Amino acid sequence: MKMKIVWLILTGFILLSGFNALADDISMSSEQTDYYFLAGTDAKVPFIIESSFQNTIPGQLQYSLTEHQDGGGFSLSKISTQSQSFPIAPGRSNHGLSLSSETTTDFDLSLILLYSRNTQDYAAILPTISVHFVSDMKDIKQEKNTVRSTTSEATKTPSSSSQSDPFAAMDEQMEQMRQEQQQLMQNFMSMSSSSSKMSSSSQQSSQNPQQALQNNQMSSSGEALKQQMMAESQQSKEEKEKLSESLEQDPLLQQQASELRDAGYNQTNGRIVSTGPDSGEVSIDFENYDSEKVSLTGKAEDSKISSLKAEKSGEIPVPQELASNSTWNDMKNDLHNNSMTPTSGTVTRTPNNTTVKQNYSALDGRNTTLSARIVNGTVEEVILEEEKEFPVFWLLGILLIIILIVLCAGITWWYFSTRKDEVMSNQEIVIPVRDFKEVVWELIGHAEKSYVSGDKKEGYALLGQAVRVYISGRFGVGESFTSEEIVSGKCNLSIPEKDRIYQILNACSTVEYIRGAPVDDDFFAMLSDIKAFISDGPKNSLNL
Repeated sequence: MKMKIVWLILTGFILLSGFNALADDISMSSEQTDYYFLAGTDAKVPFIIESSFQNTIPGQLQYSLTEHQDGGGFSLSKISTQSQSFPIAPGRSNHGLSLSSETTTDFDLSLILLYSRNTQDYAAILPTISVHFVSDMKDIKQEKNTVRSTTSEATKTPSSSSQSDPFAAMDEQMEQMRQEQQQLMQNFMSMSSSSSKMSSSSQQSSQNPQQALQNNQMSSSGEALKQQMMAESQQSKEEKEKLSESLEQDPLLQQQASELRDAGYNQTNGRIVSTGPDSGEVSIDFENYDSEKVSLTGKAEDSKISSLKAEKSGEIPVPQELASNSTWNDMKNDLHNNSMTPTSGTVTRTPNNTTVKQNYSALDGRNTTLSARIVNGTVEEVILEEEKEFPVFWLLGILLIIILIVLCAGITWWYFSTRKDEVMSNQEIVIPVRDFKEVVWELIGHAEKSYVSGDKKEGYALLGQAVRVYISGRFGVGESFTSEEIVSGKCNLSIPEKDRIYQILNACSTVEYIRGAPVDDDFFAMLSDIKAFISDGPKNSLNL
């Protein structure tokens, strides 16, 4: 009954602990997945933070804006990611992010709130919210569709991916959060000590110092976040617009896109990611009616494309000057006639030249690469790189030699091993016989050692085994007897002091098999009797 009560108390404690751990959570939500505003007006995207913590804790708010624009024949996306220190107050609090656009534009807004709990870092991730700036009031919609964040443990990522991964530099951010938490607690302690000098009545009527600190922190932090976002958004917008206008007219990008459209490929998506003033990365995807895809990636420096690479599985469309080149076409036809299948291809463009590589594979696994270099619209060289056929006959010869060596070694080993057996058979073989008493004393030593060390069941088992070995060797003809055979008398052995022997064997079997309780006094008494019996022989040496 007492054990049941203890288990109930422990179970309740565990459940309450689990509920407390689940309750101490932070979540974000927004009432809509799509917000519509008139172009040229200031827009505020609302979101709500709910915290089950009792105190204000430091956090880090990360937001990522993806701007979608159509221009120059391309559908491009520009991404900007920023972060801001963000104290998280207990309970429910309303917030908003300010955005603006003078033209019709679509934004994707991603929010991530980082915080620390019990030395573990967590991230509350709100699903993407779409913000639309439209030119007509008729296009404004208000459809309530609440989205809520999901919380997961924040993991460490390499610093090289910090521009695209919101968890980059997580260690530095969390360390900053912990420092802010320490400063927050110090300010709270100083305010609490000053307020303790007031009378009890004034304490009840005045505002909680901790709540005042939280309100001041939230107000100043929210205003700073708004100002920072507006300034950064304006600066980033100007930089991205300038970069976008330059890249959309870049000759390398225009030429590659034109060749793909002529080959029957249409653009499915694209984006420009600004990595700094006048620099960024371009990513555009194309697809034809057969669902064959071409991936286009490039880098921009000084508002110009420095390198542009098109990749495709199978056969890639090549520039017109190469498609009409006789050397290229002859080599490609020879590869097709030799059952070579195109596996992948790339077209790499720089301001100085264009490099084309088409990879082929044969049925026997051999790979071949057909490449060309184009400079100023002229095919400078066409190169065919083939893997040589593997010398199969050489391989067969090597395998035969290895097999021959193994056979010779096996025959040699068999000859000398059988000859040694013949020599040994002519000699007298002496097999050393071990005295059974040595085995018995060894078992007794192990039994005593096991019992003293705490494994009492093993001690009883070894002691019973020692008695059986001694009886079998001393009074039998060498065969091994069980405890049941000895006690039942089936062996027809003349054993002195058999009553005590039977008593010891029964006690050992009871502890070993029937889960009897070991008794220290009984064990050491039996141990002493067995030692005396073996040492002195059957001379009434047992304590009956």
